[in-house]
Amino acid sequence: MNKLGKIIAVCWLLFAVSEVQAAIVSEAELADAIQKEFVEQGNEDEMEFEFFGGKTNFVIDEAEQAKVMVSHLKYDEAQNKFSATAEIFADGVSYAQTSLSGRYYVLDEIWVPAQNIDKGERITADKLKKIKVRRNRLKEQFLTDAEKIVGLEAKRALKSGKLIADRDVGAVIIINKGKVVTSVYKSKGMQITAKAEALESGAFGQRIELMNVKSGKKFFAKVVDADTVEIDGQ
Repeated sequence: MNKLGKIIAVCWLLFAVSEVQAAIVSEAELADAIQKEFVEQGNEDEMEFEFFGGKTNFVIDEAEQAKVMVSHLKYDEAQNKFSATAEIFADGVSYAQTSLSGRYYVLDEIWVPAQNIDKGERITADKLKKIKVRRNRLKEQFLTDAEKIVGLEAKRALKSGKLIADRDVGAVIIINKGKVVTSVYKSKGMQITAKAEALESGAFGQRIELMNVKSGKKFFAKVVDADTVEIDGQ
């Protein structure tokens, strides 16, 4: 065969290969079908699946479209296990059937750092992002709601995308131990002010112990701002 003939033969082969169609059913498509069956049974939680049994990938030659139909779904909420039958249809005709089994995990949307946050840095809304995590990973000590995180201060370095534990953050300290501030006492239209030394650090709204600079008397008062504390008039 001459050079021109070889080129023509290769082109014909490539054209023939390109004409062969195949429909593909992936593991992700099977997971979507099982998710829909969960919804049909009244469970609308978003889920992630791990398959332990059954065929989870199909390549169907000479087919334009493939569809998955799931039936006989059963699940154990205590162990997060599931089983189901999946039937694969190619261009409307039943092609294959497989018995699937595995585990399912309910997903929750939570807030985590969108960037690394240094120790002592105040957390603002633009420093957070939403991610989806398995619910079984969320323990009581984790803070997941933005409104409970924004405005707090990082007590240790926080890494981007990592869960925030309650010990990792705290209120922003505005009066540090040893600072001399103005204490205010209000009662029945009367107001008395005095200088006091903070015996402990405190955030806005917190009650801290102080000592009157002149008398040396110790007392507790609420932090109002960086220079003022208020003594309960009662």
